[in-house]
Amino acid sequence: MKRTPLFEGHHAAGGRLVDFAGWEMPIQYTGVVDEYHAVRAAAGLFDVSHMGRIMVAGEGASSFLQHVTTNNVAKLSVLESQYSMVCNEAGGIKDDIFVYRIKPQEYLLCVNASNREKIAAWLGAHASGTTSVTLHDRSADLAQLAIQGPASRTILSSMGIAGIDAMKLRACLETDLLGGPTLITRTGYTGELGYELYVPSDRALAVWNTLLTVGTSYGLKPSGLGARDLLRLEMAYLLYGNDIGEETTPIEAAAEWIVDFAKGNFIGRNVLQQQKDHGVPKRLVAFELTQKAVPRHGCRILSDDAPDGKEMGEVTSGNLSPILQKGIGLGYVPPRKAAVGSSISIDIRGRAIPAVVAKPPFYRKRAIT
Repeated sequence: MKRTPLFEGHHAAGGRLVDFAGWEMPIQYTGVVDEYHAVRAAAGLFDVSHMGRIMVAGEGASSFLQHVTTNNVAKLSVLESQYSMVCNEAGGIKDDIFVYRIKPQEYLLCVNASNREKIAAWLGAHASGTTSVTLHDRSADLAQLAIQGPASRTILSSMGIAGIDAMKLRACLETDLLGGPTLITRTGYTGELGYELYVPSDRALAVWNTLLTVGTSYGLKPSGLGARDLLRLEMAYLLYGNDIGEETTPIEAAAEWIVDFAKGNFIGRNVLQQQKDHGVPKRLVAFELTQKAVPRHGCRILSDDAPDGKEMGEVTSGNLSPILQKGIGLGYVPPRKAAVGSSISIDIRGRAIPAVVAKPPFYRKRAIT
């Protein structure tokens, strides 16, 4: 298995390591729910260095990204970012990504760990033959840390990082941290106030240890993938390989808000336009159970308006929300059952548990400025 530059730090913090997309990563340290509550109440520190980081630069970088992503990169000023997707010609989602505009003609793409090689090859194929675009996979030489939670800003500010207090959502900041260049972005996967730090791999462990030392008095805890998954599910954030993939489109996944048809042509546009105009065969919805139970990935979604409880979909993500104390999940259903308030049932160990389609997110976070 592959290891991130923070592997020694995970051992020192008592991390329980598992195989995640070919990486030896911490699933938890003190416990999934304990770490979850730390992020909601104070702060958690995550190693997300297994993610892919690809630099796209050159005079043609903007137009290239307009062609290979669904969102409108022309709307990005320097040191701003956006959520987007890379689709195939049939509109299927090859990956969901973050695009950071670092300089006028330089962008950093954050891609999923399991898709890094696939996306690097896809971008390379579409950039082939042009001299106006250069691609550089920086996944090995850049590490990525995420500090998330209401105390995250205070922790970073206490380390003397100028400009943290003024950062808006999805803004980027280039700074010096522990004697070296660092890109800080106000993004994350938890729904809380939070930041991601892109640091040279050879300094990653020092930054990790310093954050833990400084942050302990503010309630900061190292946090693993288990807590990260709970936090993102409460926000109804998508997980590649579960909720989305090449067999689903952004329209089916209820992510049409990151598809900008007005920008012109892009890969997958024709199919996505047709779906927008004429409808989709399935739709991703959020749901809450109305009885005590825990839905899991792969559970069948049943139709309560058919006498035989006919299967009409499958749970793609599910768990028990610690803060709501109820089972929540995501899954695909026919459009007729996708409206908020629609009644459905989830087959959990042979029992049809009643549920209702909910308006995401499940967790309504406090106002963040």
